[in-house]
Amino acid sequence: MNRFNLRSSSALNYCFGHYTPRAEMIEWDRKGEQKPIGDFMQKYVDFGNLHEKSGIAKWILINKQMPTEILSEQKNYVVENFLNLKGDTLVDLSCTPDGRFEDTLIEVKCGSLGKNPHEWEKAKVYLAQISLQQYVLNSLGIEINRTHLLSWSNNGTRVWEISRNTVFEHYLLELLEEYAICLLGKGDVDKKPKKFEGEHKIKLIYGEE
Repeated sequence: MNRFNLRSSSALNYCFGHYTPRAEMIEWDRKGEQKPIGDFMQKYVDFGNLHEKSGIAKWILINKQMPTEILSEQKNYVVENFLNLKGDTLVDLSCTPDGRFEDTLIEVKCGSLGKNPHEWEKAKVYLAQISLQQYVLNSLGIEINRTHLLSWSNNGTRVWEISRNTVFEHYLLELLEEYAICLLGKGDVDKKPKKFEGEHKIKLIYGEE
């Protein structure tokens, strides 16, 4: 039995080819490798990994609550064969949220290498990742109704509350199904998928725009 694993953190590439074209992403997945991100992007990844704990600490200070599944206790959630494919090759969908408190997930991002928190126009690229995280946990029987997207920096923090949007989930799942079928060698992936025309329920709950 062969398996592929799609990760929510790469949703922008799977669904839209945002950083890596979809067809190229498929080739990397077929090889079981990750595309090198280069020194420029690596410093952002390293900074984010280093300061994830700062974002979690800020969430605790804001909410006066202690979340679970944070830092070294993070959990990787997997929906096996999420498309119910038949045959000897299956495709899983996984995610690793930065934390959880009751029915709320926590996702930490670090803006501009700590200079300033994200503005929403840049932060909204994380919607696909967040939506798939919510889908995965709910599929596994863990009720998740919202995510707190926290953008931490040395000069301020913003937190957006993003409610679950099943319409957007279905939109993403259609794109993932197309990607997965092409990953298995059946057809060509659409370079420019149709845009999502629905609305999201998002509100800024901490910080100023």
